[in-house]
Amino acid sequence: MLDRTRPQALAADAAWTAPSLEISVISLPAATRRRALIETTFADLPHAWSFFDAHTGLQHPALRYDAGRIRRSFGHTLTQPQLAVWSSHYSVIDRFLEQGTSDYLLVFEDDVIFDTAFPLNDLLSFCQGNGIDYIRLFGMYAAKSTQLSFLFDRAVIRYKSSPLGAQAYLLSRAGAAKMVAACRDVDTSIDIAMDSFWKTDLPIYSVFPFPVIERFSPSSIPMQQGQPLGAPDKAVLTARRVRRKLDKFLANAALMRRDRQIRRAALDFVQVGEEHLRTGG
Repeated sequence: MLDRTRPQALAADAAWTAPSLEISVISLPAATRRRALIETTFADLPHAWSFFDAHTGLQHPALRYDAGRIRRSFGHTLTQPQLAVWSSHYSVIDRFLEQGTSDYLLVFEDDVIFDTAFPLNDLLSFCQGNGIDYIRLFGMYAAKSTQLSFLFDRAVIRYKSSPLGAQAYLLSRAGAAKMVAACRDVDTSIDIAMDSFWKTDLPIYSVFPFPVIERFSPSSIPMQQGQPLGAPDKAVLTARRVRRKLDKFLANAALMRRDRQIRRAALDFVQVGEEHLRTGG
């Protein structure tokens, strides 16, 4: 019989071993206040974690950036901080593939508040059991989604369009390999690139309500304003936007079968109890 309380039941099972996890927090070394807040927040986290020194430019040698190309695909160029963010996320994922030994990588930016009681081990088990290689723990905006299951009292959803933001996400090793392969060309912002599931072959899953929120603080990543385009570039930009919409539509249609598979094995709603908290995540 299908146990629809799994992986929730695993939180109380002392004999169960979760998939391994490493946690990286992207942060500039000079961001001492943000780092201090993260250290305070993560003090009771039952998983090892470390800071990843954020880049200050497009530093990873595998990344390719062409200002003319991105204007025709995205409408404008990226600022230096936006390029640095892309390089930082790409590099932390690539380092995980090259040097990491864990099954999963959890990435945070340093301007977040994380509910450290959130059961990461159960999330890992759920992802492993359902073949989920990329799952967000935060999104900036409401986006169309479909509910697939529960993780305790939170909904597991699949986004049909990007909720934007790259503040917190989990990747398996397979997911990291796909992400690195798909994101070498810098042709949009990093969060949009990571959520381009028709290109990455990584559907956008998430848990809601999110266990992560973004601090109300000044942004260190100014966005580029729209730039005038000539008629030929405008035509190319319009054609690429139409193609992206079509690709997204077709990819969402193809994922409906996978959605049904996850729903058939969906977990039931389970109210959180003291026995779930004692395992510490």
